[in-house]
Amino acid sequence: MNHLASKYFLFLYLILPLVIYFFLKRKKASVNFPTVRYIKQSLGDSKIVRYIPLSLRVIALSLIIFALARPQHGRTYERVTTKGIDIVLVIDVSGSMAAIDLQPKNRLQAAINVADEFIRDRGNDRIGLVAFAKYAYIQCPLTANHAILLGQLHRLHMGMIEDGTAIGLGLSSAVNSLKNSKAKSKVVILLTDGRNNAGEIDPLTAGEIASALGIKVYTIGVGSRSEVLFPYKVPGLGTRYIKMKSDVDEKTLTKIADETGGIYFRADNTEALKNIYKKIDNMEKTKIIVKKRSVYKELYAKYLILALIFLLLEFFVSKLIINRIV
Repeated sequence: MNHLASKYFLFLYLILPLVIYFFLKRKKASVNFPTVRYIKQSLGDSKIVRYIPLSLRVIALSLIIFALARPQHGRTYERVTTKGIDIVLVIDVSGSMAAIDLQPKNRLQAAINVADEFIRDRGNDRIGLVAFAKYAYIQCPLTANHAILLGQLHRLHMGMIEDGTAIGLGLSSAVNSLKNSKAKSKVVILLTDGRNNAGEIDPLTAGEIASALGIKVYTIGVGSRSEVLFPYKVPGLGTRYIKMKSDVDEKTLTKIADETGGIYFRADNTEALKNIYKKIDNMEKTKIIVKKRSVYKELYAKYLILALIFLLLEFFVSKLIINRIV
């Protein structure tokens, strides 16, 4: 990138017409040498020859003025600093997540797909993943490598952990992942379709610990409020479906969210779940600071050297040739 550090010196170009005027008005003395006749024959008697020194002097002055304007060449560097947010996604993988009230396949697949989009939009954050059923399992620790995280997300499946719903264990595992975080903001997004029926840690106790550590918890209850179809396998007959009503413990999930400064959401369809993650994404924005630094290399020296060359040429032409002719 080219740049003039002292561009106001370019106003000096306004004096060049005065230089030309005084040069043309100045009377020149004549000094003849024996070689005058030869030079006159070589250069001719054209008056154009008289203006060669003027042209050289104007060029030299132009270069000096341009050098005073300090031409520079360089680049602008950007340093991006992010005040990121550490986020842990806690996803229920219990058997009830097989209910087909959310598309494209079931509750778990819908949760995975929406979490995938959420992760891809949070490029500046560290994100971790906890899966839980009867026990809780850290599927992926906090990481800025979202490719690894997405790979672990899509490995979630029902049956990977013994069946049950240990909400307290899931939340406490996420809190444990965040307790040593130095991030300005620490967030847990907990998604479940049931109520706590396993684990040694009560969900409200885990919420209190999260609150004490400054961790905000957003809770999401998944599932239709009406009866939904749950698949189950019958030996020798394949998969059958039974109608059951969702049993989301909204009271507990709301208390956890309120205790930690988060919000409880209910997602009874896939579109609602997408909107919930978008709302959380908008509420938990990462602060990005961009600092610009420009580094320039001075180029005036080469223009001064060129100006000196033209001045020497002007001196040589004026003193050694033109004065002998004129």
